[in-house]
Amino acid sequence: MALWSVALVVSLLVPALHEGERAWWLWTCVAGIFGGGLALMYVRRGRGNAAGAHLPARPQQPADGPDAGS
Repeated sequence: MALWSVALVVSLLVPALHEGERAWWLWTCVAGIFGGGLALMYVRRGRGNAAGAHLPARPQQPADGPDAGS
């Protein structure tokens, strides 16, 4: 997110980077900052990690199937 912020500041300070056909560069930086902020909030709230997931344990099964010993 910090690199997107730096890119936004640089593109705002250099007029050649946000005029004409390059106007979309500013919005790319803004989208990167916004998307990074959303992702950071998602992970910080705990929904992005598996530590809080309470999944049932899977039963152990033989690797070759149920008839492996016959």
